[in-house]
Amino acid sequence: MAALNLIEIAQGGGGWFKPAENVNAVAILLEVHSFDRQRPTPNGPKDSILADVTVFADQAALSAGTPQVAKGQRIEQTILARDLETIVGGATIVTLAQVPPKKPGAHPAWVWRPVTDAAVRTAVIEYAAKREKDTEAAVADAPDFD
Repeated sequence: MAALNLIEIAQGGGGWFKPAENVNAVAILLEVHSFDRQRPTPNGPKDSILADVTVFADQAALSAGTPQVAKGQRIEQTILARDLETIVGGATIVTLAQVPPKKPGAHPAWVWRPVTDAAVRTAVIEYAAKREKDTEAAVADAPDFD
């Protein structure tokens, strides 16, 4: 029997990414599915990322491997979306920060910051590897209908 090559279809059912709600996260795993330049939205065209977003809100969630996961979430903040354009099909581990506006009176901009703490990076990578292994085991345990 040939192995089942299970591939999920990226969908936009995960809502919209809200940086202010995740600014204190110790790590965010972004698995980027697609980038749409100037995607039509009710607020005008925006660059948009479709990604699976896994947020480790605090050290306890990281240690326990119990993040909040949003599959198919839209990221439409301009700088955040454009910074992810080059990693479509890949993943990155980041946190969020705000930088002061360049123009007086403008809003501060949200930016990604790479996670450089080796222990945090290792914990996120171990979580992803375990998730992958658990998924493969579940597929292997599924009934064979052939």
